Amino acid sequence: MKNRFFLVIATVAAVALMTSCGKVPQAGIDAANAAIDSAKVVEADIYLPGDFTALNDSMTVIMQDIEAQKSKLFKSYKTASAKLEALKAQAGTVATSAVAKKAEVKAEAEAGLVSVKALLDEVKGLIAKAPRGKDAKAVLEQMKGEVDAAEATITEAQTLFDAGTNYMQVADKITATTKQLNDLKAELEEVMAKVKR
Repeated sequence: MKNRFFLVIATVAAVALMTSCGKVPQAGIDAANAAIDSAKVVEADIYLPGDFTALNDSMTVIMQDIEAQKSKLFKSYKTASAKLEALKAQAGTVATSAVAKKAEVKAEAEAGLVSVKALLDEVKGLIAKAPRGKDAKAVLEQMKGEVDAAEATITEAQTLFDAGTNYMQVADKITATTKQLNDLKAELEEVMAKVKR
């Protein structure tokens, strides 16, 4: 009788031990997902795409580990719970960094717009002063077309900036247009230097 009693107690203790370690850490999963969503809300996927992808990849690995534990007789989610807690903290750091990066890119884009507009005016001025020979007419028309395209891109970049949707896109447009205008400027200066000689 005594042996049966101890056997029942041992069985109950074993079951309690298995179930206490065997609960899926749903609260941890929800908290980690919420932290990743918060990072997305502050556009970490745009301003820190590598870090944001790493968050999602880590979450995928943790969920695979949890699924693997579900199929085991003695389940233990301690490691997964610790990883979820670390991932939640990491997502918070990425969100904070994304906000800072967005502000930095916005400032760069704002300064870039001022700079590229001044460069556009400079190139327009050089085209107006360029020599008007027979041979130069076709080249100047082509350059005017490029300047018009650059101006359209700058207007588009300004519209995007004013909307505040994606400063990274604005910065990319400004960089490309600045390079294009600098190439035109160099070409015009070279032609004008040859004429002066």
